[in-house]
Amino acid sequence: MTRYAPHLLCFLFLAGPLSGCVTLTRHNVLKARVTAMEREKAELETEQERDRERMKRLHKDLVEATEALRKGGANLGADIDTVKADVARLQGTDEETSYQLSRILEDLEMIKKALDEKLGLSLIKLPKGVTDKPDSLQKAGKKAMGKGDYRTARGLFQRILDSHPDHSLASQAQFLIGETYFKEGKQQQAIREYQRVHDSFRDVKSAPVEMALARIAEILLAQGDCEKARSVLKYLIEYDRKSPEAKAARDRLKKLGRKCKGR
Repeated sequence: MTRYAPHLLCFLFLAGPLSGCVTLTRHNVLKARVTAMEREKAELETEQERDRERMKRLHKDLVEATEALRKGGANLGADIDTVKADVARLQGTDEETSYQLSRILEDLEMIKKALDEKLGLSLIKLPKGVTDKPDSLQKAGKKAMGKGDYRTARGLFQRILDSHPDHSLASQAQFLIGETYFKEGKQQQAIREYQRVHDSFRDVKSAPVEMALARIAEILLAQGDCEKARSVLKYLIEYDRKSPEAKAARDRLKKLGRKCKGR
């Protein structure tokens, strides 16, 4: 049987009914459209599969990231708890250290006070700007006295005696130590320091021995010990008859003449 090419079919059937050619054409068009749609559908399905794969990978990545975040958060929480515990421990240690330090400072203050009152030793740290030179120490000591800080003043004056015992300011430093006790109303300690002015510096021309003896007599009179006061005044006059303190001592003795009778 003879075969004809498809494009000749319409021509051969031109002599016959026209509807057959039209039907064939529509069939071809529909077939082409179906083929195109099937190809597009396949492409879409392929793209959809790729999207699913991407979604799976994203989901996996998200799960892994979530797990890592959870673990990291747990570790971070543990770290924070550790830090909090360390801070609390350090705060507790700091409070305990502060308490112990305060106790030590209290004990040290008591020791300093005992040394100051019983032995006349004042332990102090040099104020800022003060050097170990006698004039600097004396100036700072007088400044401390003016502020009522007698313990610091004594420590500064004592440093002159300890570091520069042969300096011209040493005898004045000893007298000023007595003055700090006198101003505090500590009479026995004051007498003891004034006595040291006499005992240690009585042969030093510029030493304030007369002033120290006059102070001793003043304290004894304030204590009601008239006889001892009179003895000190007499000694003062004999020690240096030309001093202003000797003249004041003579005037004081005249006033005490009758007052001290029978005592």
